[in-house]
Amino acid sequence: MKTMNKQLFSVLFIILLITSTVYGQMERKRVQTDGPVQDVFWAPTLITQASTEHLPAGNLNSTIMHSFGVATQRPLQTFFGIDNVRNVRLGIDYGITDRWSMGIGRSSLTNIVDLRTKLAILQQNQSDTQPISISVKGDFGIVTQENDRPIKDDVSTSISAIFSRKFNDHLSLQLTPMYGHMSSVSAGDPNSFFAVGLGAHMPLSRRFALSAEYYPVIGERAANTKNTFSLGLNIETGGHVFQLFFTSTEWHLEQYVLATNREQFWAGDFRFGFNVNRVFSLVK
Repeated sequence: MKTMNKQLFSVLFIILLITSTVYGQMERKRVQTDGPVQDVFWAPTLITQASTEHLPAGNLNSTIMHSFGVATQRPLQTFFGIDNVRNVRLGIDYGITDRWSMGIGRSSLTNIVDLRTKLAILQQNQSDTQPISISVKGDFGIVTQENDRPIKDDVSTSISAIFSRKFNDHLSLQLTPMYGHMSSVSAGDPNSFFAVGLGAHMPLSRRFALSAEYYPVIGERAANTKNTFSLGLNIETGGHVFQLFFTSTEWHLEQYVLATNREQFWAGDFRFGFNVNRVFSLVK
């Protein structure tokens, strides 16, 4: 009887050992989830266009967005436009969840305060069963510079749907249908603007990447305005993402880029600018 009990105990022990090993392997496979593709872009903003990159929940991104004067206008006297500070936007964005963020910023040009939010609808995953990322972004701006206009004429808005895909370690592309509305415009100009923003992000190494974006306005546009083009270099330092760029717009708000840009990059009307992104974790 004791022998049978020992044999039974041995069989049960072996079964338990095999079961725990198999279950442990299954658990390890389960831990390796099919998560979202990482580093599609290096910052929530490509250059002036919003990207599908999102802040993790509880993280705060502080940004400094800076543009100077046109580099080709009296370049020696203005040190290629750097003497002429055109526009500075200071902003913060907070990740409410891993897919939803909200932010506030202030631009020095006409003292615009803007509120914005971005939500991830879909995220490209590692198995490619979800091949693209889709986010929606909205922005509400108001001019706080003292003027004689009623408040309703100082308001601007934009909304965009951002589609992106990371093809490999060296190329991410995005397509952004967008709508902008200006409550106050010059006589004869439209109040609403449509465009399909194009963007590209091309890592050169773990620290450096090229980026480019283009805003072709579709349909009616304000008089003498041009499509905006920007070309930049991203530098990842581990704590900051620096974005150095040349652009044909002085604006950092998409609705103003659509409505007011009067310079053409390929004609030499470009200016130097930079963005500084710093992410802080506010949770343990």
